[in-house]
Amino acid sequence: MSINKIIARQAAYYSQDAGEWANSAYASEYPEITALLNLNLPKHNRYAVCNLRGGIGKSTLTFNLTYDTNDIIAVDTCPQSNSTAFFTRGQPASGTTIYDALLPYLLPRMSFPSRIAQKIERLNPYFSGKNAYFVPSSANLYEFPSIMESALSQARSIPGESDKARSQILNSFKDLLDRETRKYNISKVIIDTSPFFSGATHLSWHAVDSLIVPVRTDQQSVDSLQLLIHLLRDPSRTFLRAQESLELSQPKIQMVVVTHCGWSTRAGARNEPNNQTKVYLEKVHSLVANNIDLFTTDDPDNHVVPLDDFLGSGRIASANQIPIKCLEPQQSFTIEGQRVEVNASVEKCQKQLSFITSNIW
Repeated sequence: MSINKIIARQAAYYSQDAGEWANSAYASEYPEITALLNLNLPKHNRYAVCNLRGGIGKSTLTFNLTYDTNDIIAVDTCPQSNSTAFFTRGQPASGTTIYDALLPYLLPRMSFPSRIAQKIERLNPYFSGKNAYFVPSSANLYEFPSIMESALSQARSIPGESDKARSQILNSFKDLLDRETRKYNISKVIIDTSPFFSGATHLSWHAVDSLIVPVRTDQQSVDSLQLLIHLLRDPSRTFLRAQESLELSQPKIQMVVVTHCGWSTRAGARNEPNNQTKVYLEKVHSLVANNIDLFTTDDPDNHVVPLDDFLGSGRIASANQIPIKCLEPQQSFTIEGQRVEVNASVEKCQKQLSFITSNIW
């Protein structure tokens, strides 16, 4: 299967108008630039950013997509707390964590906390003026899967009420988000998940409309995407097995964001992926096409989106907890005693993030 349409969109980012696009090498195959840049995806309110592997870029993507919209609640369910550190600018999180908020659903004698989501602008000035909230993570989430499994085990043993009790547990995150979004009159939610499925990641799948799956340009990441697909499809795996006989919502995949992409430096090559990027774009595209029933449309070209390696800009953004959209070419920062400068390539990353945002919300 061809990835030409996916590559053509990279060129389309830079065209200022239809006249300029008409002179593009891709215009004969894709004459309508507006149509090319519209993925025709259903617009959902709640997303989980998920891949069952660490180091993919889930937290970075969550942080930047949160910044790039408004009226949103971001939730960090990974015990490593990477996105929490972005939102708090590296300061220790205070207040109610997602662990605190979910625990009363599993241990009924506990009281529910009244204040959960926090305004991000109070902790990270780059969010000043944005109606954006977040719920921090906790290292206690490492213990959450065993607590959840114990609660489900007890629920299974309740005579005549087993299904109801299991549904309440598996829908607990959804119920929590329903309450928080009503409280703040907000519809959008994005969840940063753990590389491990058990526990809060499992609950997040029942709480969202669809998944955004970051995949690096390496085989381990593609294997992780395959594992995620198995979890969505195979009734013998944890996700479907746990909801046996229950009528619960389950997400489809909205988008696979192929991260750390690189582009050819060959003379005359423009917006052409390098060999490694091309290989993995093709692998991901094939995997999507072969499992298209698990996606939100029936066209695999709609669901694969390349995202450049952030390189030095990513290092600067991560070290200073700055959204990529807030960086400008030639800005200088000091990191670990070294003076570093934002490269002009940051503008392409910004366009790519805008493209993702405009197609999901």
